[in-house]
Amino acid sequence: MSVLSYFRAPFPSAKGFSAYRMPGVVVHIPLLLASIFIGFMLCWPHPMLRPLLVVWVLAGLYLGRDLAIFCHYAPLLTLVMWVAVMTVVVKASSISRFGASHLVIPAVLSLAVAVLFIARIYRSSRQ
Repeated sequence: MSVLSYFRAPFPSAKGFSAYRMPGVVVHIPLLLASIFIGFMLCWPHPMLRPLLVVWVLAGLYLGRDLAIFCHYAPLLTLVMWVAVMTVVVKASSISRFGASHLVIPAVLSLAVAVLFIARIYRSSRQ
């Protein structure tokens, strides 16, 4: 299986007996928005970190899709994801202040997300 096949469908079909059908978009979109929001709050205050926003967007899009599919098999995980997203919303000012006052830690967090994302891509291509 090609590594590029991982990027084939950022929003898989919800027809039939697809694992994305339930909860699908209800988990995927909030995770995508939370990832973009966290990346923006951590990286935007520092011009040299702004290119790392791409990492947060792609990770939110594709890892969010994978977590949404996994939530189909573990429904309790849907609640955990919603709590995590609401925590990001409630703690927005803290995340924003942290991102503005630190340079290295947001860069390290962005690189950690990139490594996790790349590891997931290669793991899925081997299956």
